This record gives sequence, structure tokens and C-alpha cells, in this order.
Amino acid sequence: MQAQKSLKYLSEELIVCLQFAKMSSADSVNSNPTSIEKQLTTKCDMFGYYDKNINEAIQKLDEIKERGSDAVAKKSPFFSLVLGADEDLQAEAYNLHSRGLKYVFSVGEAPRFSWEGLLVVFLGVLQIVGGALLIAFTYGTFAQVGMGLIAEGISDCIYGIEAMVTGEFSWKEWAIEKAISIGVSVIGLGVGKLISKGFKCFKTLFKFGKQLKAMPTFLSRQAKNGLSAVLKTNLKNALKYTGKTFAEEIITYGLGKAEDEIVKKILEEIKNQVKKGTGHNVKLKIKKKPLSALIDLTILSQLEDKNQLHYLLKDGSRKKQLLAVFKELSKTAVQPFYADLSLHNKLNSSISQVIQKAKAHTKGKAFAILATIQALQIGTLAGDAIESGLTLSDKFFSNFHEQLKIFKETQKHSENINVSDLSDGDIELLKEFKQDLADTISALLADALVEVFHQKFSSHIVSVVKGQVNGVIGGWVRKGLKSDRTEEKLRAGQNNSYITYMPRNLKSKHKVEGEAGQRSQTHSEKIKNSTTAGTILDIRVLSEATGTKVVILTEDRNGRLTKMQELSPDTGPTNKTVRLIYRPKSAQYPGGHYDVLINDQIVNIESEGKSCLFHALARGMNPAASEEEIALEENRLRSVEADALLRHPDQWEPFIKRKELTEAIRGGDWYMLEGAAAKTIKENKKSIQKFVGKQQSYRDAKNLSRRKANKGIGQFMNADHQPPVSSILNAREQNQNSILAKAMVEVATKSSTVDISNVHKYHDLELPTVYVPKEIHHEFSSTKSPAFSSHLANTISKDDVVGTFKLTILGSMPRFWLKSSKKFENFQNTQMSKTRHDIFKESFQKHSTEMVKTWFSLLQSKGVMTDDHLTTINDWINKQGYNNQNDPHRNDVINLLL
Repeated sequence: MQAQKSLKYLSEELIVCLQFAKMSSADSVNSNPTSIEKQLTTKCDMFGYYDKNINEAIQKLDEIKERGSDAVAKKSPFFSLVLGADEDLQAEAYNLHSRGLKYVFSVGEAPRFSWEGLLVVFLGVLQIVGGALLIAFTYGTFAQVGMGLIAEGISDCIYGIEAMVTGEFSWKEWAIEKAISIGVSVIGLGVGKLISKGFKCFKTLFKFGKQLKAMPTFLSRQAKNGLSAVLKTNLKNALKYTGKTFAEEIITYGLGKAEDEIVKKILEEIKNQVKKGTGHNVKLKIKKKPLSALIDLTILSQLEDKNQLHYLLKDGSRKKQLLAVFKELSKTAVQPFYADLSLHNKLNSSISQVIQKAKAHTKGKAFAILATIQALQIGTLAGDAIESGLTLSDKFFSNFHEQLKIFKETQKHSENINVSDLSDGDIELLKEFKQDLADTISALLADALVEVFHQKFSSHIVSVVKGQVNGVIGGWVRKGLKSDRTEEKLRAGQNNSYITYMPRNLKSKHKVEGEAGQRSQTHSEKIKNSTTAGTILDIRVLSEATGTKVVILTEDRNGRLTKMQELSPDTGPTNKTVRLIYRPKSAQYPGGHYDVLINDQIVNIESEGKSCLFHALARGMNPAASEEEIALEENRLRSVEADALLRHPDQWEPFIKRKELTEAIRGGDWYMLEGAAAKTIKENKKSIQKFVGKQQSYRDAKNLSRRKANKGIGQFMNADHQPPVSSILNAREQNQNSILAKAMVEVATKSSTVDISNVHKYHDLELPTVYVPKEIHHEFSSTKSPAFSSHLANTISKDDVVGTFKLTILGSMPRFWLKSSKKFENFQNTQMSKTRHDIFKESFQKHSTEMVKTWFSLLQSKGVMTDDHLTTINDWINKQGYNNQNDPHRNDVINLLL
């Protein structure tokens, strides 16, 4: 406070002097300020800066005092007050510095426990809880929002914990980080979807609007149901997902810190190397005029007479102080290169992250466009960094020259001492000092060069590399934590909630054309078959169609009945209530099973060869009916459901789609509450003979193994894609103009609009497959050899139809058929292995012919496969060309085997 009063007094005195100076020159013809006026004005301005610094320090002290915290003073050079100001102000600052006013102080808060950090942790926890609830009790877009909330919440927890450990927190910095994080996520995802899907994203937004409208009803129906077994399981999986995501984020955070330390070490090594390179240049610069003369004058300005030089440069303390003067001047000269560097880095990093996120959602041409944009951005950054690096040295010395000139003007007492007056010994001391000065400047210049180049360019390259490395490591972590499996279970649970609680869109009553109602029509046909297993979807449709409330119970660990699910009609009154008891798949009930609860008594359902669900529903609706009447009621319920689907297929399409997606998830059948009466098929010679060589689409093969009377065949049979899906997709990527690859992808998607992402998404459900014994399938070249898959992809990309199917057949042979000299499995270990092998070998020629015939029927209409192609391939199969040791395709495959 005393310093501020003295400063105020000096300022007032200066103002009075300035007024007298102006009055004395009032009658002058020249309107420009006199030198005394300029000097007094500069001094007033300088004291104004100093006063502002003191006021800010006092204000900060008051704020810290109000919070009950401790303060700490941070020291800075006095002339840091006027960095970037005009030369007169800087000269005045150096003048005051030389007279002993060397430092100014800013006030900061002493490290403490950060209550703000704790608050951010609480906010993070709230986000995590909210996100977990969203993914547990909603679906689709809302579930994705929930996942985003969890990720953001974990990020906030980490940020808050850091703040509590360090005691430093800034709401401004937190808000900036949060805005960048959310902005990159939203923009990156949006750009990717916009590019990959065109203007379909607007359609998605429209659908989201409809979902938002339906959400209150959706949630209220769940609330009425209470915390059922399914919802408890969803919540449990949501908590598992949260825990695994937290583990992933912590590992990623730790990895990032380790990577930052590695980068820091690398940069230090680079700075050392750059310092060696800049050292020679600096030494040359400070030896040449006018810089050398200014440096000499700056040194001599510290002397009262020339005899003091020896003492100045020999005394360690005095020499260190003199070197500090030059260091401060150098720092001032280099400071402009750091201005806005961090801001530009954040901006360019955000742009890079957007591009990376967009690339993750695109393929094909869109991916190529984004890759080109990224390359151009990197190229621009590289050009800017190189230009800055090339010009930085010259700009630095220009700035350093200006700082020396300003400093010289403040040192009036040195004008009578010249270098020519010095002795040889003194000149030698001067040279030695300049060596130390060169090292100091070289270090500062190396720091600036490396930092500018890193912030403008190399940090972005490092970020891309780190992204790739972290992606690989993240994949290992996710695999170890089985995170994908948890997400699959969550999707299955969300699909179940959708089927159970989502209200139908009753306004959608228009006729469905084309493929829009295909699912409803297909399911209505299947459900008429008495052996088709019933699921939660069928219960939902019948609940709506018959006005029946269906309560599904299941046994808990203690054998007590607990509510698993409840379905009620969302239009019209409820006429009756049926209570079913669901028993999940087990050794006793391999297909899942339904009993019915009537008057609190369990009625066991026996439905030989038919789905027990419809039998249980029929019995629950008509407890006193005879078995003949129940059989008729079962058939009637199937017809009622089929008619309901056909009347409004557009209303039921979304529900059937969710059912199909859930069936494709391992373990998803628990959520479908499937009930069937069929027994599991066991492996024996008869069952192997029945299925080996059977040709079906992958969709039908999955349905065959999961439902109806064929449960269990997936335990000993595999549906082999011939040719492999990876070869088809790789061929398409290798050659966008390949008509054969394009046609095969069209078969996979059942669409003329080729969209490879759909093949990935729906796991190539429409492609033809051949049933083969699982043990033998594991020994195919197409299964074991990536080199074979690549060779086949290359053949497809060249539109070589004959070569493609010859290689496909050769790739679906056990490897020991091709290369018996290697120790490949020959299936002679057990009697069952021999049986599998013999049946497969006996079927091989026939099912290979059938496979080619199936593809011919699919490709002929696309103008890809001709009659001549078919004849050539069939002749080759009939003559067993795959066993011909001189066959070039066979030899190609043999050469690819390890």
C-alpha cells in the first residue's frame, strides 16, 4: 500500500510538471510535443502500468482473502509490464530496471485442495449415472447419448481428480476443454455420417424426432412394469459397460501421460541437436556488425570505467548478472514467436480430430476425399512450420537487435568507454563472455525453433501416430475386458425393451411397397408353421391383436417366481390377463420353454413337435378347454398374428427388425424369450450325412441352426461362405470397377446399390453358404491362410470368373489333401473324425457342383457369369481337376500354404 501511495504521489508530481511543460510551449508555432513533454508523458504511462500491476495484485489478494485461501507472489522482470509496447515505454522500463527496479510481482493462489475439482468429479458422476440409466432404459440414439455422457463423465472425473491433486483449477479452462470435446464429438460424428450417408442424415434426424415424441410413453410403460428381471439385467450390463469404459479411459489416460513423457524426452534430444546447429550461426551473428557493436556497448554500459571490465567478467556473481540481462533481452526478442501458438495448435488439432472421426464413419470415395483433405492439411501445416523455422532465426536477431538498441538508450554513462580502449587481455575476456552468451542464445533459439515446429506440425503427426497406437492398444484392452461382448448384451436388452414398450406408429397406415414390408410378410408366413418357435415379438403382436395382458414370470436363483416382462396392448382395453412362466435355455430345456400359471398353480405344457409358447398362451386364455380345443386355439392365434402383421406391416417392421438384430447376437435369445418344443440334434453319422453339403444363404443357415427342429447343429456344423466374405470385400476395395466383385456384393446386400458397410453390418446374411463339419472347416485354406484369401480377392478383382470358383473349391478342401508332406490335420485320430472326413470327402464333388450352380443362378442375370463359364468349371469338377497335380490353380494354392 505504501508503494502505491508513493507511486500516486510521483504520478501527481509528473502530471503537474507535464502541465507546466505544455503551458510553456503553448505559444510555440510547432504543435508537436516537445522532447520534455514526450519524456514526461512516457514516465506517466510507465507509472500507470506499474500502478495497474499493483492494483491487480491487491485485487487478487482481496479475492484470495475472501475465499480464505493463501496467496503466493510470482516474480517477473520489470520490463515484462510493457512487452509489445512502443520503444519509448520499453526504454523507460529498461531505465528503471537499470536503476534497481528489477522486478514486479503478480499474485496467485497457493496450491490447495480444489473444491471446484471435487464439484467437477460430482458432475462427472452425475453424468455417468445419467448415461448408465439412458443406455439401460432406452435404445438407439438415446443409448448413444448415454454412452457419450458416460465418456464425458469419466473425463470430468479425471479432470477433477487432477485438480484436487495439483490444487489448480480453472472453470474457464474446464469450459474450453468441455466445449472442444463435445464439439469434436458432435461435428466429427455428424460430418462422417453426412459424407458416408449423404443427405440420409436428415432422415435420421426426422426419425430421432419421432423417437423423442414416443419416448415419454416408452418410459412410462417401463415404469408401470417396475424393475423386472429384464430391466435389472439391462441395468447390470449398463453398470458393467460403465466400469469397463472407466477402465479403458484410465488406461488410455495413463498411456497418454507415458506417451507425453516420451515425446518430451524426444523433444529434449532434438533441442540438444538443434542447439548444436544454431550455435555456429549464433556465434557468427554476434561477431558481425551491427549486432557485435551493440553487444559490446551493452556490456560496457555496466562499467563506470574500463578498469572494471576484468572484475565484471571474472567475478562469477557479476558475470551471471550480466548474462541474465542478455538472457532477458533474448527472451523478450523470442516472445512473439510463442504468441497464440497454443491456440493455433488447439484449433488445428480439433480440425484433425474432426477429420479422423469422420474417416472412421466413411469408406470408399468419401474416405479418399477425407484422406486427401487430411493430407492437404498436414501439407499446409508442414509448409507453415518450415517457413516459420526458416525465418525464425532472422526475425529473432532482428528483434534482439531492437531490444539491444532500446537498452543502449537507457545506459547513458557508458558513452565514453570504447572497445578500442580495452587491453588485449580485456578483449580476450570479452570474447570468452561472448562464447557463453552464444550458448545462452543458442539454447533459447533452439527451444523456440523446436517448439514452433512441434506446435505447428510435428505435434499433429505425433497425434495421428498416437491415435493409431492407442487404437491398437485400445483394441487389446477392449478384447481383454470383453467390452464388445458387454455392448452386444446391451443392444440385445435395448432391442427387447423396444419390442416390449415402444408404442406403434398408428398414423402409419399407408400401403407398404417394395421391400419396406418384406420382414412383416416373411414373418407372417413363418408364424403359420406350427413348428416355428414363438418369441417376445409374437407375444407383443398377440397382446395388441387380442387385447390380452401377458405377464411373463421366471424363476430366480432361489426358485421363486419373479416378474421378467409385462406386455399390455397400447390401444384399446385389456380383456384378460395371462401369466406365463419362462424357463430359459438349459440342458433340460434346450429350446427354452413356457409353462402357464392358472389360479396360482403351475400348469406344465407339453407340446410335442410344436412351439410351446402358443400352446401356453392358448391354455392361459382358455383354462377349461380340452386338448383338441387348445390345438385349434394355437392355430387360430398364429392366424391372428399373421393377419395383424399383414394388415399393418409398416407398423410392425421396426419391431421385427429389432428381433432379427437380437437373434444375430450371441446370447440374445434370452432377451427374445424364445420357447420351442424341438429337441437338440446330436452329432452322429446320420445327422452329419443329413447336413454336409447343404446349400443355404447365411441368414437361413443361422435360422436353421437356431430355431425349429434343428437346434444343436451349430455345435458340430459350420456354414462356410464360398467364396469367403473377406475376399469379396477386399476385391471390391482393390478394384472399384470390378463387375464380379460388385455383383457379389449386390448378392450380399440384396440391392443394386452397393454398400459394403451393410455387408459388415448385417454379417453378409444373404451370401450362399455350404454346411461342412466344424472340425474340417477349421482346416480349410480359406480359413487358415490369409495369403490364400488375398490371392482369391485379387482373382475376383480381375473379373476372372473361372479362376475365382476354381480357387474357391480348392480353398474349401482340407489342407492335407493339397500338401500331405506338411503335418496338417488328417482327421484319423478318432472314429468320429474319420466319419466326418469320409462323409465330407464323399460329398465334396457334388456340393462343389451345387455351389457353382447356386452362384450361376445369382450372377447370370447380372451379366457376369456365362454358360461357357459354367460349362468350363463343371468339366473341371467332373474331371476332379482339383486333384490334378499339374493344375496351375492347385499349385498356386499349395505354394501359399505354410
